[in-house]
Amino acid sequence: MRTNKSLKTIAVMAAAALICTGCSDKTVPTVNNTNSGSGTTQTSESSNSSDNKENAKSINEIYQEIEQTVSLQSPQCMDDDFISNYYGIDAASLEEYVFSMSEDAAQAETVIIMKVKDTNDMEGLRDSLQTVVDEKKNEMENYIPEQFAIVEKSKVQTKQNYIWLVISDNADAITDIIENGLF
Repeated sequence: MRTNKSLKTIAVMAAAALICTGCSDKTVPTVNNTNSGSGTTQTSESSNSSDNKENAKSINEIYQEIEQTVSLQSPQCMDDDFISNYYGIDAASLEEYVFSMSEDAAQAETVIIMKVKDTNDMEGLRDSLQTVVDEKKNEMENYIPEQFAIVEKSKVQTKQNYIWLVISDNADAITDIIENGLF
């Protein structure tokens, strides 16, 4: 009986650890272990503009700062399969990302930050993130007017090889954290 309780405790702790790492830093080796050629290309590209990127934080570090600074509404980080199946985003085209949405269906809050490997993919990602906005508008428009108003104010933003979308009451504060962390 005591061993059974211990096993259950270990299983719960393992599950909690997996959930907590859901928003972990997605780097080239994590996203696509077989694509080492892209990783080498990225290294050579980043050396060209090392002045700007030396001070840049990882997307995971930025998201952790957001979580510590702003009260998010039931955030849940989505994985590669989710963003691919629901929004057509190929995680292999991203150097790293955080895709967080409120698990509470009554909340529109969404924080998505992506670092793109190839800037030629930006237009497709912009369209995918606009789909997120459009779906949130449709979900909230006739049911939760306050949340609809928050979605209405949101916009997809880009700079260099980064793209982000913030849907939140605290969008200005979150956007400031993103911009200060990236540039």
